[in-house]
Amino acid sequence: MFSSLLIFHIFSGAVALLAGYSVIVIKKGGTAHKYLGRSYVIAMLALGLTGTFIAVSREVPLSILNGLVLCYFVLSALNLMWQPPGNTNVWDKILFAFVLLITSGFAWFAYQASEVEGGQLGGFGIQAYLVFGSVMLFCCIGDAGYLKRGGLNGKSRLVRHFWRMFFPLLMSTAAFFLGQARHLPEVLQNIGYLLAPVVFVLGTMIYWIIKLRTNALAHESVSHHHAEQ
Repeated sequence: MFSSLLIFHIFSGAVALLAGYSVIVIKKGGTAHKYLGRSYVIAMLALGLTGTFIAVSREVPLSILNGLVLCYFVLSALNLMWQPPGNTNVWDKILFAFVLLITSGFAWFAYQASEVEGGQLGGFGIQAYLVFGSVMLFCCIGDAGYLKRGGLNGKSRLVRHFWRMFFPLLMSTAAFFLGQARHLPEVLQNIGYLLAPVVFVLGTMIYWIIKLRTNALAHESVSHHHAEQ
């Protein structure tokens, strides 16, 4: 049964990566984008849940939490688009509680790692727990502001959806090409080849965030100019 779960985990990861890369390059808003996006969401949720289950059996705290992180990002990005702009719902509050628990988990395991001999817990040092914990703390702050404002509108809403869909792809790309490099063909075990997909995803994410932000500022400037007239 465990081997079957592992195979399903690997298959889910492959589908998530292929669907995620495809969404990057195809035209946004079309039918292909919609169905590939759905495939990406389902595959990423399956990857996160199976990864957490496998990590529990192997006693790897960082992977336990990171599986939940994948689910959190995808669900929060999806829930955002399921409701009208400028609104929040009960799932936003549930996801906020969820990310608080995840962040607390990273803090707890970071503390435990600092207390054990060698400074490692489940094969990872305190730095790994602090890095991912800091990202999730940033999400906690963002979610608190999001709930306080009662939702987002316009480009800000798209930016939140976009980067929360992209970050799990970045995590999965890094985990596969950098974390599992020893399983790849020897010809591909070159740091340049391994970093290329990670840089591609990161660069694309930054590009689209800047583009959306720039367009939003330009739109606000035009609206303000018209209002003055």
